[in-house]
This record gives sequence, C-alpha cells and structure tokens, in this order.
Amino acid sequence: MVDWRALTRRATGTAGRLFGSPVSLSFFKNGDVDPDRPLIEELPAQLHLPEEGDAKLGRSSSQFSTQVVAGTGLLILQRTDFGGRLITGDKVRGLGLPGKPWFEILSVDNAGADQIVAKLSLTVKG
Repeated sequence: MVDWRALTRRATGTAGRLFGSPVSLSFFKNGDVDPDRPLIEELPAQLHLPEEGDAKLGRSSSQFSTQVVAGTGLLILQRTDFGGRLITGDKVRGLGLPGKPWFEILSVDNAGADQIVAKLSLTVKG
C-alpha cells in the first residue's frame, strides 16, 4: 500500500519546478461526462510519469519509483489551485506533454490538508 502522505511530502519543493505542467480536467459520472462539473482548462499541477526518468533525478525512495514504473503515474494538485473534487474515472490531460495525452484517474487521496494526490493510469484515454 502506498503511503500517500509521505509521497506527497516528497513531491513538494523542487518537484513543482521539475514536474510542473498545466493540465485539463474532465469529470465523469457513471462513465459519462458529468454536466454538473464542467471541464477545467489550464490548471497548474504536477505530473509524475515514468518516462520522465525519475531514477535519473536522484529519487531516494524506491517506493515512489516502483509505484510510477509499475504502470501508474501521479497527479498532484494544490488545494489553493483546485478546490473541487476528483473521483475515480475522471480524466486529466497533460497539456505540457507531447500530444497532450489524456490519462484516467484510478484513485484519489483527498486526506491532505493542502494537496490532492491522484493515481493515474498510464494507458492513454480519449
């Protein structure tokens, strides 16, 4: 099991500079676009994906590296930037990534006081 709070603490500081990327959020309910939660464009966020070469950046946490390399990525949002809610099945688009791919949210940790951390499927979603 991932210790989300420890992972979140490690992802602050220089991580925003290294991994900061604007994202779009698209919200879903029962597999359909949720009309009560409109699309959000250009939201500041951190995306952690394996192709970024996390090991080369001096990550000391094998748990973090294992989690990212195991086919999932992480999305970290600051509550000051996004006060809404994410749920499993919502999608995030990496606007700063080549091709602006969409990823599906697999799970969300809303327990942090100042950050929301979501685990992402690295299978690109349309």
